Amino acid sequence: MIRPSLRSLARRPSLPLRAAALAALTCAALVAAPRDAEASGYLTARFGSDYGTPAVPNTYSIYFNPAALGGTKGTTLTGDVSVLLRWASYSRPYEALSPQTSDVFSQDYQAANTGRGNLLNLLALPYLGVNTDFGGSKYLRGGFAVYVPFGGLATWDRRDPVANTPGTRDGVQRWHNISGQILAIYNTFAFAVVLPKGLSIGASVSPVIHHVATVRARNVDGSDDTFNRGGSLVEGRSYLDATGVNLAASAGLYYEPNEDLRFGLSYISQPGFGDTKINGTLRAQSGAQTETNPEKISFIQTYPDVIRFGTQARISEKWGIKGDFEFVRWNVFKRQCVVKEGENCDVADDGRDLSGGRVILNVPRNWDNAIGLRVGPDYRLTESTELFGSLGITTPAVPKETIDASTIDAFRVYATIGARVALTKQLVLGASYNHIYFADVDTKGRSIQNIPGQTSGDYNVSRSPSADGTYKSQIGFANLNVAYTF
Repeated sequence: MIRPSLRSLARRPSLPLRAAALAALTCAALVAAPRDAEASGYLTARFGSDYGTPAVPNTYSIYFNPAALGGTKGTTLTGDVSVLLRWASYSRPYEALSPQTSDVFSQDYQAANTGRGNLLNLLALPYLGVNTDFGGSKYLRGGFAVYVPFGGLATWDRRDPVANTPGTRDGVQRWHNISGQILAIYNTFAFAVVLPKGLSIGASVSPVIHHVATVRARNVDGSDDTFNRGGSLVEGRSYLDATGVNLAASAGLYYEPNEDLRFGLSYISQPGFGDTKINGTLRAQSGAQTETNPEKISFIQTYPDVIRFGTQARISEKWGIKGDFEFVRWNVFKRQCVVKEGENCDVADDGRDLSGGRVILNVPRNWDNAIGLRVGPDYRLTESTELFGSLGITTPAVPKETIDASTIDAFRVYATIGARVALTKQLVLGASYNHIYFADVDTKGRSIQNIPGQTSGDYNVSRSPSADGTYKSQIGFANLNVAYTF
């Protein structure tokens, strides 16, 4: 069998990666079916648009607040998809050059590593779920859903290559991302108990399927060299592919003192309740050398836990208002680490390898906690039609010191406008347009990816080319959903 080279994989991973994601999602649904028949940083949970909050009882409560299932009646099947168009750019200046052996004054070297990379991707995020009152139970509610609350996918545009430097066609951002995917696919079983006086409590458990696949340019010494002083090609490629399963859980409270007022509070745990470790393979190619055999590796990173609070109020027969707040504990995300299979990420805080060679790559992250706030009205145009809209903000999780082309984040402003239409008493359709504005980020020389001032080879596992520069991004997406209650 003929294997594609890493240089061809650099532009072709989207097909196998998407196939793997779809296969994982399908497997999750098939495994669970017999039993039930489920923002900042990588947080992508915008299911249901303005109706995905801790205080609105519906199928989205399975993720946002299982206790809010206490406010549902009957059995509801919900299908939801957000179709996103994402644009991003990264401009890498002369000051970001971080060679080890190349002549920094070489025009070809500068052309290969400065300029702008662009990205324009069309993506889709699904949510499929069912909730039930078990045939009219007064006290019990349940639900199951499959969805992706954490994730990212990107394939950067090619550009005209620098003469005799083939790797440059993958763009100046190639040292951090050519194309890649990080997904956490949740399969959530949720339950709620309805208590007296409008109070409900709930909890959930989620087997989480993790999938990581990424292609990037990589040199052994962590530099952005394309050739050595002897004129030989040194720029390499690495392709990482890993999959694993962890558990997560959530709990919440829901309070509905009357039919016009609702409150919800929820806590969602970290997947794996700490570090997530998944296994896979790493393929590498250095310069013009032959690709190495796949090496068995473990990929280690840490997701956050999330606290959410929301409220919904009916302020007149026509008008209502919803608001929610979230706190995302991203400060636990210290690094992404690739190690020999089964090993730990034994690296000092300053990036020095303490493992004796068992750590293959350590990418410092050191993210910050993030908060989000959203508020907006709804208006009953007719008995069957409701209009809604909102404005929201989130603070960035990714600091200027460790931002790169694979983790573009900034202060965000969210704007939403949409409508829900009840076609019958059982069937409701919803649609909205949502726009996410990212403030521009200029790192102003603060990137620490190249570990300036350290020359020891023990630091090479944590050293990457500087990610200094200017980052811009915008996302527009349409959310479509349908709910059928019986």
